[in-house]
Amino acid sequence: MAGTGFKSGSDGTMPQIVKTDDILGGDPRIEDHRIGVHQIYQQYVESNKTPEAIATSYDISVAKVHAALAYAFSNPDEMRDIEARNQEVSEETAANRIVPNDRA
Repeated sequence: MAGTGFKSGSDGTMPQIVKTDDILGGDPRIEDHRIGVHQIYQQYVESNKTPEAIATSYDISVAKVHAALAYAFSNPDEMRDIEARNQEVSEETAANRIVPNDRA
């Protein structure tokens, strides 16, 4: 399925943010990567990483990080929805974990 959604540049030379149903559950991501916009946004906001540090950690260009951040800051409701959905999954997973008995 072809990517759709936010376009960072009208001439196609800028990094693109796309949504594809079968990749990352349709969440926005950097084109040609499985790196979600929310992942980058979260590192920038919650971990106080610089765009350069984020780019290095994913081995992508700083321009791609900036495109993802521009999308995230332009779509705060979508970022909150993704965060809520991720939190739900995390809580469900934690509730179903099998933990060995703590024996001394």
